[in-house]
Amino acid sequence: MGRKKEQEHKTLARWIIDKTNTDHYRAGMLSGWKHPYIDADVMEIVGGRKQLLDQATILENETNAGKMGKFKPNWKDVKTSIKKIDYDVAIIPELCEREQIEDPRKRQLRLIARVEKWRRKGQDCAWLCSYYDDLLDLLNRGKEQNELEDGNFFVCIDAVAHQKEHVWKRVFSARVLHDSKCFEKNYEGRILSVLKAKSPFYIEEMSDDELLDAHNIHSYAQTLEWKGALQYIINDEKVIDSSSQIYGTIINTQTMEHARAYALPGCKRIMTIENKANYEDMSYRKDTLYIFCHGFFSPKEVRFLKTICDLVSEECEFYHWGDLDYGGICIFQFIKAQVFPKLLPYKMSQEDFELAVREDAGILLKEDTRNKLIRKNAGLLEPLKEAILKSGLTIEQERLL
Repeated sequence: MGRKKEQEHKTLARWIIDKTNTDHYRAGMLSGWKHPYIDADVMEIVGGRKQLLDQATILENETNAGKMGKFKPNWKDVKTSIKKIDYDVAIIPELCEREQIEDPRKRQLRLIARVEKWRRKGQDCAWLCSYYDDLLDLLNRGKEQNELEDGNFFVCIDAVAHQKEHVWKRVFSARVLHDSKCFEKNYEGRILSVLKAKSPFYIEEMSDDELLDAHNIHSYAQTLEWKGALQYIINDEKVIDSSSQIYGTIINTQTMEHARAYALPGCKRIMTIENKANYEDMSYRKDTLYIFCHGFFSPKEVRFLKTICDLVSEECEFYHWGDLDYGGICIFQFIKAQVFPKLLPYKMSQEDFELAVREDAGILLKEDTRNKLIRKNAGLLEPLKEAILKSGLTIEQERLL
């Protein structure tokens, strides 16, 4: 048999503090007297009977709490044992001072003041204020939030909220935290959790990189790819015609920042394609613009692509071809809402799905994804959603090639 783990000893004063340190105390809602009983476990915690008796005597006779009758051991057997200790909750600040630790209520008020200060600084950002309001609600209800002791976290999340220009992740970390790897190592996970709960840019199925990208923090070189006769202009000076690049055109982030679509002659159809293999499989056509979407478009891609809408006729058709799954539905809805309002699904119907299933292209639907899909309003893709739920399968776009 393994030996019983030796219990860490603490002083009687510290035991009383810990006993009192509850949500109600930290919220400032606990007052009056407490009467904890002393048993063998308590004696072991404070280091034995002698330690218990000696410390109780000192607290009773040498502290203001004891002298004012607010700390009263219930002595038995001519002070050779203690049945219980009666104490007023108001003595906790003095006991904390004696133990050289911060009073839990005082600490809670300090953290509330810290969050309020950062909320005032971030009052121009609605999602950040909403996050701070949630924190204040927890703190005011006495909930412990130990991670808020880290002041760099507030510096970091405030910088994320106010990052207006493109920046590489490690450059951001170096500027804000004075260490190029600190953000990724210590704060990225926490920041992403907040963004997934509060960011107006977050859509389920976004990758972590895509979400940070939406807040202008980039971890990789961002490019936009298309095949078609699109002309674009850089800095309103130089027009570039991509029609001769029949195997595709790629522009980087810096180009997107300074460019806009200029002309798209003869275009009858624009199609976004989720997966690279399917995009590459499409041959150049003068009347069609194929755009590789790779997932969720970044803010810079959205801005550039929106300038295309004004270049085509009312008769131009807009389509999206993606995976027949939950993520594919989310991406379609994102592009329709953010980029091309006239967007329609391509090869994403119930019939297309059932045909792919008959050809044994199905992949088992995960249970957590099923639950998200059930709650999802799929709009134009509602028939596809129902087919996925009925079959318990999903289809990756590449398997249709």
